[in-house]
Amino acid sequence: MSGVADVDAYLAEIPEPQRATLTSIRAMLRSILPNADEAMKYGMPAFVVCGKSVAGYAAFKEHCSYFPHSSGVLDRAGDAVAGYEVSKGGLRFDPTTPLPKSLVKRLVRLRMDELADVTDGKRIELYDDGTVKAEGSMKAGELHGAWTWYRKDGSLMRTGSFRAGAQTGTWQTYDAGGAVVTTKRY
Repeated sequence: MSGVADVDAYLAEIPEPQRATLTSIRAMLRSILPNADEAMKYGMPAFVVCGKSVAGYAAFKEHCSYFPHSSGVLDRAGDAVAGYEVSKGGLRFDPTTPLPKSLVKRLVRLRMDELADVTDGKRIELYDDGTVKAEGSMKAGELHGAWTWYRKDGSLMRTGSFRAGAQTGTWQTYDAGGAVVTTKRY
């Protein structure tokens, strides 16, 4: 089954009112992350960006839960989650009342910011809708190696390399159609 079909099957098996509430959460997440993939992660529906889980949700007998797939997100959400029961990895809410969209947007943004907070290894920066803004390598907290930047529509905008945070090599900027507009050497 595809990810969407797996999520459809999960939702079809849960009772009301949880089903209606989670269907609403799913639609909300789809509007926030229109380019994300849907999959089952840890036995629950999840929205996945660049192979990383950003938001999950599940039904339980007496409640529904939202899972940001990171305990740090709920800590950083602060007062925004004060009215909810929060555990290390999830946020519980009444099965008859979906979470406010403003809260879900905040939790998604916090998770995407966390994914971009890489000091060694591959770093991916995301636009609010989950599309890739930039990707490249980091070393000791500095940009190091090849980097690529994209426009919000996904088209290539710029490529270049860094060595210990300094621009190096050939840098190219592209128009929306993919043609090279400028080339600069460092």
